[in-house]
Amino acid sequence: MSKIIATIGPVTENSIRKLSDLGVKIFRLNLSHNTLEWHLKVINNIRKISPLSSIIVDIPGRKIRTTSKVSKEKFKQGQIIYLVSNSFNKDSLDSKFIYEINNNILFNIAKKGMQIYADDGRISFYIKDVSNEYITLIAKCDGFLKECKGINIPKSFFDDKELNDKDKFFLDFCCEHKVDFVGISFVDNAGYLNNIQNYIGERHPKVIAKIENATAIKNLSEILKISFAIMIDRGDLSVETNTSSIGILQKDILFEANKLGVPVIVATEMLHTMQESSNPTKAECNDITNSVLDGASCLMLSGETAVGKYPYKSIDTMKSIIDLTMKYILDTNRNSPDHIDNIQLSQADLMARSVSLIASSKISNGLICISKTGEGIRFLARHINKDFYCITDSYEIIRDLNIFRNVNPILSDVVFKKNDRFHIYSIAKQLIDNGWNPDLLYTFIYVSEGGAGLRLNTIQINYLKSLASFI
Repeated sequence: MSKIIATIGPVTENSIRKLSDLGVKIFRLNLSHNTLEWHLKVINNIRKISPLSSIIVDIPGRKIRTTSKVSKEKFKQGQIIYLVSNSFNKDSLDSKFIYEINNNILFNIAKKGMQIYADDGRISFYIKDVSNEYITLIAKCDGFLKECKGINIPKSFFDDKELNDKDKFFLDFCCEHKVDFVGISFVDNAGYLNNIQNYIGERHPKVIAKIENATAIKNLSEILKISFAIMIDRGDLSVETNTSSIGILQKDILFEANKLGVPVIVATEMLHTMQESSNPTKAECNDITNSVLDGASCLMLSGETAVGKYPYKSIDTMKSIIDLTMKYILDTNRNSPDHIDNIQLSQADLMARSVSLIASSKISNGLICISKTGEGIRFLARHINKDFYCITDSYEIIRDLNIFRNVNPILSDVVFKKNDRFHIYSIAKQLIDNGWNPDLLYTFIYVSEGGAGLRLNTIQINYLKSLASFI
């Protein structure tokens, strides 16, 4: 089943328990909004209330945004407005329409005559002139340019791969407070992603590469090879490429990522109208269905749960569509792994494909993967099109696994050992104690007597009571 990611904002900051009760296991915070103190308070609250849930933190990174220092005036089509650096003396411009931006790289990218967009393409401008510290724009439509809104110039790219001090500061914040994933904006080449991963090193947050421009699409293959997970940020991607092609780009990205077992988050405007309306549009329902059918690991709610009027109904709506789509997938046996060439299968892939055939039979009542590190899950998730369980003894690994499609993580009561199978028998007893039927057959997959580098090398079909009897 595809997972739901809920972005936490003013309307949900005190509702972690309710969101968790609704089935949310992944919470997202965006450091471009609010203070670090606010974010730390929410992080601690999530850990206290729902310790097995995952936390994704988006850092400001390369994304160009307006700051809080923006004009509150509505502009008209043809109005002259100014984008300025944070060091510019705003009093030197005789205008009510001055908007500060957070990233001065825009002054290197912008050229006279270019089109420039804001707020995921909702408003657009023509660049009249560019100086060292401000850019003169002509509005192509009426509107407001609010604080913390993204600024895009289509087909632009970032030619730097190095981290700046601001990047390091926010990454250190994520590492210090042990969040599970960090979202990196505008990852458009493997070199930049690799530098981020090297800076984090042995510290924990796994990196989610946000695919947001044409250069990232061009370099997708090399990005996927070193990614733990990626996010399709359709807001920036549609503006940076072409809104008409966003559906095709999404399908292509999902197809390529699924071949490698890389989890994909589909984000932006999944249920946008539900920020104001209690009901979704038919197009939004269709969008969610197609994202699940195409193999999305997670679907993300942004403004819907951060600032919207109907955050809980948005989650219920998305969950009901996902449930119906998953039933359709199982009823019609869709999403088979036929796109993966048997000749290219690794040892772990071969085991995963084999176990998927066994687990799909009526003899087995489900698949239970037992894993210390969770590394084998990437292989199972790319071959299995139904929900299965992964049992591990680590809170950290549980939270990593939440992002994988169809995986239901369970925390073991016992610590796993490498040299014996005692924990396998203990797990069977734990499941029985938790109400599982001891007389049913399950398919188990785990590592046993393996050499270095082997994953998931043992498949066993057994009754829970038979395994538990060794205790």
